[in-house]
Amino acid sequence: MTDATAAAGMPDGVYHLGSQTVYKAGGSVRLANGTLSGSVLTMDQALRNFVAIGLDLADASRRVSLYPAQYLGLADRGQLVPGSWADVVVLDRALAVLAVHVEGERCVENA
Repeated sequence: MTDATAAAGMPDGVYHLGSQTVYKAGGSVRLANGTLSGSVLTMDQALRNFVAIGLDLADASRRVSLYPAQYLGLADRGQLVPGSWADVVVLDRALAVLAVHVEGERCVENA
């Protein structure tokens, strides 16, 4: 789970967050007065960060999928079990996104 804003994945620049104008630069999103207004951390980068600090892939994966779903009380998300949504991200060995499946349907393909 991240607090990523709509500017995540976008180049540095000016964006809108609700009624606020925000400025993305250097990996953060701020208001005109410099107040931090969110992040640009994506889930795939969060997973790579966990692995980079030494967590094994299974534990890192649970931390970005199962545990946030449990925290939010979403029993049908964050795990691949009967009755759950088939939301899956396919990664390569470097943990870069190759494809995204939402509700079992492929919706994004990078490779």
